[in-house]
Amino acid sequence: MIFYFSATGNSKALAEAIAQTIGDKTADISSLLAQESIIYNFCNDDEPLGFVFPIYGWSLPNIVRTFIGKLTLLNYSNRYTYFAVTCGDDVGVADRPISEAMAAAGLTLDAGYSILMPDCYVCLPGFDVDSDEERMKKLSHFNTRVKEVAKHIEERSRIMDINRGALPWLKTNVLGALFRRYLVTDKPFRTTTDCIGCGTCVKVCPMHNITLEDKRAMVNGQQSVSVKWHGNCTGCLACYHHCPTRAIRFGRRTEKKGQYLLAKYKEEIAPRE
Repeated sequence: MIFYFSATGNSKALAEAIAQTIGDKTADISSLLAQESIIYNFCNDDEPLGFVFPIYGWSLPNIVRTFIGKLTLLNYSNRYTYFAVTCGDDVGVADRPISEAMAAAGLTLDAGYSILMPDCYVCLPGFDVDSDEERMKKLSHFNTRVKEVAKHIEERSRIMDINRGALPWLKTNVLGALFRRYLVTDKPFRTTTDCIGCGTCVKVCPMHNITLEDKRAMVNGQQSVSVKWHGNCTGCLACYHHCPTRAIRFGRRTEKKGQYLLAKYKEEIAPRE
């Protein structure tokens, strides 16, 4: 079984590609978290356990940490367990907090893999979505990397095949700690008058953290609504990237920044004959 979390489509595509290659199945973490209890029973003695998700602040997203803590596994003993993470650049020493979260839930981590995917973090100066050239370059390596990761999983390799980058400890434990403390928040979110009240942000939020409130005054001849965030944010930016009118802002930090959804570029990772 592969449990995955994805906000812009990168990690979902990775989970599905690995599952197709090794003959496994996938389950969406954000959908499962809505259940009162999360129980999975392994029926096949050799079935591996995988977690696929994006790296946030050189660590795992809060939603994934919560999910691992709530997950109950039956017949788990001696099960090959791995993670495969998507990242725009590097992952620091993210394997350490990931391993700690798994250990706290009674899981033993055997392997980890990182896969370079288009960047979608836009909430700090100097951070934006990748250029067309950079995006295409990253996606052109997707299928090759999936095959490499899948081969390791099939061989039950005990390996940490991740791109730590420069100063990995500093990134995860200092810069990442600051990121998780001050930037994983919904307080700066707001909408502009371009909001049409379509409710897309409500539907895509994995934390069910957004609601449409009472109607506001007429704007440009249309009656708009107020979008409200409720303080339970995992920092995924799904609301921002899915907004069809680019009406969502993270303070002033995302003005003139781009949007990214893998669905718009799926042909770039389509297997070639």
